[in-house]
Amino acid sequence: MPTANNAATSRMRKVTMSSSQSGAGSAAPHFTVLNDRYRLLATLAAGGMATVYKGQDMLLSRLVAIKLLRDRYASDPQFVQRFRQEAQAAANLNHPNIVTIYDVGRDVVSGRERHYIVMELVEGQDLKQALRWRVANGQPFTIEEAVDAARQICEGVGYAHRRGLVHCDLKPQNVMFTTDGRAKVTDFGIARAYTTMPNTGERADVVWGSPQYYAPEQAAGAAPTPASDVYSIGVMLYEMLAGRLPFESSDPLRLAQMHQTNPPPLLHALNPGVSPQLESIVMRALAKDPAHRYRDADQFARALSAYALQSTEQTLVNLPPVAPPPAAIVQRPTPQTSTGTPSASNRAPTITSSAASPPATPVQNGPDVLLWLLAAIAFLCVLGLIPLYVLVYQAYQTPPAPLVPTAAPPNPTPALPIANGNLKVKTPALAGKTPEEATHELALLGLGIRVAEERPDSSAAQRVVLEQRPPADTLVDPGAVIEVVVSKPAEARKVPGNLIGRTLDVAISQTLAALGWNVLVTEALDFAPRGAILAIQPPEGSKLAVGETLTLTVSSGGRIALNVDMWPVTLEAVTLQRATYLPGQAVQFNVTWRANQPVGRDYKVGWYLFNPEKTIVLAQGEDRAPRHNGLPAPTSAWSSGTIIEDTYALRIPHGLSPGAYPLAIGMYDGNGRLRVVNSGNATALNDLVVLYDIVVQ
Repeated sequence: MPTANNAATSRMRKVTMSSSQSGAGSAAPHFTVLNDRYRLLATLAAGGMATVYKGQDMLLSRLVAIKLLRDRYASDPQFVQRFRQEAQAAANLNHPNIVTIYDVGRDVVSGRERHYIVMELVEGQDLKQALRWRVANGQPFTIEEAVDAARQICEGVGYAHRRGLVHCDLKPQNVMFTTDGRAKVTDFGIARAYTTMPNTGERADVVWGSPQYYAPEQAAGAAPTPASDVYSIGVMLYEMLAGRLPFESSDPLRLAQMHQTNPPPLLHALNPGVSPQLESIVMRALAKDPAHRYRDADQFARALSAYALQSTEQTLVNLPPVAPPPAAIVQRPTPQTSTGTPSASNRAPTITSSAASPPATPVQNGPDVLLWLLAAIAFLCVLGLIPLYVLVYQAYQTPPAPLVPTAAPPNPTPALPIANGNLKVKTPALAGKTPEEATHELALLGLGIRVAEERPDSSAAQRVVLEQRPPADTLVDPGAVIEVVVSKPAEARKVPGNLIGRTLDVAISQTLAALGWNVLVTEALDFAPRGAILAIQPPEGSKLAVGETLTLTVSSGGRIALNVDMWPVTLEAVTLQRATYLPGQAVQFNVTWRANQPVGRDYKVGWYLFNPEKTIVLAQGEDRAPRHNGLPAPTSAWSSGTIIEDTYALRIPHGLSPGAYPLAIGMYDGNGRLRVVNSGNATALNDLVVLYDIVVQ
């Protein structure tokens, strides 16, 4: 039980400035609040490892998605440790094609540990829902839509690969589409940091991933790599193009065997619109041997971008044939007679022309200069196509060489010919790429680059593009210059020296956020006003770089989260004014009740002070019906979700010896006390809830 020297379990919340959209779903579980901050509103999805809820961050007043780990995994300490470590690593991923993770935490609800991840709430549908809807309505993905979706997925996953994370469980259910068509990869909660994975001898029967989408090496029990994610994306691209999976079986073991041994059905046989080049890309992603695939999602994305570029060129560039000029048409002479003398009708060549009554022109017996000139031009055109062919061939068949930093050309040559002056080039997504990578990719498209701003950012291990103007997928003229914002080493600032003792409010939060720090707030049991800053880490006066974390420990204001299940009522919390008292003084405390369903009966509340051994009642308050803010609030009128704030008082008897004395409360009617179904963060004593051990001096 909590005492003055035993603080309640700390609760952590990350202060960020972001927005998200709403969603819909079924009812939330009977417990609805995690760590006094995240309220569960409705179920969005349920998987084998976790359930996802639509929720509300009550501190920042925004809607979020909350992934709650299932009990069977939450009871495994090793799994929980890995889950938290990897979720925290995924929280550092900041990319437009990855769902943002806001917070990772735990709470004790109904006596059980609840581990959760708080994420950006994406309004839209997942790829699996989109696939099913399109099949049911006879509107399959077009080639362009499928390639663009796969490219966006690769962009997000490639960003994670560059930071040492493998997703391990890529599938359509883990790809969300916003209402404006942007793909966002979610569920990096089980991703593993492959660059730091020791040879731990993990059980061979542990398979990470989903049977329809995992790679052959995952099916065999091997640790996943970036190439494993490439395979999973390849399966999704195949499914979008073909309208079905490459391998289908109701038997997971049979399905695993098919991934390892069977070739997938030919794509063009299922969708004649798939070109040989695109089929070659998909088949390379689905190679059984990881060494024969694209090495990571970045390389896969480049192949898809090159294909999309070529397709755009073939679609947009449609040069009209050159009409022959109204030149004379020469009729060749017929062979001579056997006597060697031309016949009368063939003594001279006949010349005709489209012009009216042209003068006769003698036939040239020497070389045809115009013909040779046209032949030379045609030969040069063929030579000019050879480098383009080599470039496309290398993009599909060979891994790209390491990127060498190159300066942006002052006047880049358009990568595509201009048809009637209307050709546009689609800008690639540059966020997360190094300036050298961005320069190289833009140069291939005939675009330039200019660094418009260098912004302090310590979240990336190297200089990367943070923003671009115009944004990705914008059509621009060949030769256009793309402006980018690039990260730079963060500037260290001093931690302010006047925060301890002040109450953390919106103004302080905004000031600290403006300094570029991540603010992590830890709430500890203390009887100072709620939100009063008790401690700072690193200490005041220390230097902290932009993007690093400033941890503030704030007072709970005497509030203790209890979450005691007394079905149909929950005792959520108790708030005391202080921890220590003198004999004869009154203890005043506030209790928060919540109805889990309509109560329908009248109960009274009784509260008591016990001796330290909890065997004798030393003092008892006035048994009465509940009140809300001083007004009568009978339990028979409580409906599901009703919250009651009631205040109680009890006088400490004179002559008590110094020590800790349990303060307890309960509800009862003529049939007895409400039973304590689960004591949550408190302890129970004969269906009374011990609120706190007050200290008598």
